Amino acid sequence: MNEQLQIIDLLLSKNEIKKAEVLIAKLLRADLQPDERSGLMIYRARTRLLAARPEDALDDLATVAAINPIIYEKAPTLELRGDCHLARFELASVGFADRNDTKLAEENYNKLIEHFPDYNNIGWIYYQLGRVCVTKNDIQTSIEYFQKALLGPSHVSSLTAYCYERLGFIAYYEERNPQKAAAFLNRAIDTFTAQNNRNWLIQVHILRSRVLYSLGDYETAQQVAEETLRAAGSIEGKQAQSEALLAAGEIFAEVEGHDRDVIQYLQQFLQIAKRPVGIDVTWSRVHEMLGNAYFNLGQFNSALVAYQSALQFHPDHPWALSLYYRVARCYYHQRAYENVLETIQQMQQIAKTEEQEIDDYRVYDILGNALFALKKYDQAVDAYQIALRIAPANADSLPKIQSYYDLAKELI
Repeated sequence: MNEQLQIIDLLLSKNEIKKAEVLIAKLLRADLQPDERSGLMIYRARTRLLAARPEDALDDLATVAAINPIIYEKAPTLELRGDCHLARFELASVGFADRNDTKLAEENYNKLIEHFPDYNNIGWIYYQLGRVCVTKNDIQTSIEYFQKALLGPSHVSSLTAYCYERLGFIAYYEERNPQKAAAFLNRAIDTFTAQNNRNWLIQVHILRSRVLYSLGDYETAQQVAEETLRAAGSIEGKQAQSEALLAAGEIFAEVEGHDRDVIQYLQQFLQIAKRPVGIDVTWSRVHEMLGNAYFNLGQFNSALVAYQSALQFHPDHPWALSLYYRVARCYYHQRAYENVLETIQQMQQIAKTEEQEIDDYRVYDILGNALFALKKYDQAVDAYQIALRIAPANADSLPKIQSYYDLAKELI
């Protein structure tokens, strides 16, 4: 049996999960003593956890509790129980995650620390507790746990890298300190040793590219984004590729002159990412960025379709008025002036319903232009008048608006 368990350990170290499961299933069919069966069930639970099946792993651990309650309370089993509950919480579909799983994970980890303070993988336990605290938005406690994890013993070779990545994540998204985040992420990359976990490394580079961009290092941010894309393209599975494409699209969308790159990356994202069945903020944002890129290239019909898709994926978009204005711009450039009027009427209705004011002078400028083109000069005068009243004194288009305002008055 010991020889077989060593083979299973070797298979798991190589991430050959299916082969390990087959061997475990074969061994479980034999006539085993309770200790042997419970030991194998723990192996199968660990294997199922690695296969992202924490529910099945917890079922195996429940069997262990029934046939061998002593081993069920050992430190490695407590660790596995905590890991399974945390994984089940993280892998649950949106809206179906059970907060009780994080509570149970925390209880198992704390029980381990209390009863086995010299456990040889205590660093990992602190790291997992830190991750639990992040899910509860207890940021300060999570930082303390990650710092403890850096000092604790562990057989997880890249635990140091994992801790620095989490600290970098917190520094960027919670503390709003990109310089601190960059330092942590650089340490994470420098200390990473688990080369078989390339998905994790890709996620770090995606975050690092965003941090670099926020620091104004646009060139390096673009280089990192492109390198990440190449790395993501060389591994199986679409999730890493889609996330890398999205990150690259977001970064290049903020840099002038890269509209074709933005379209290329985001169209690839739409091709490989799973299309949502309903409202989705990410897909709305992707179509908004596509709309901007198409508009900059003068492809107004494609821009129009993209902006309309952005609104469909997020009907309650906080910047819906801005999107409708961009839709109106597309119609104007297509000389669909009646559609411009209808779109701006929609904007006005939304603003009235939400008790907002349309304070962007460009809306009334383009409204005046459409009315002027339709020879509705009296209405155009009213629109231009509002634009002139609310436009900032340094607006570049003020002289143009004034000249059309004067001309429309003459043509009434």
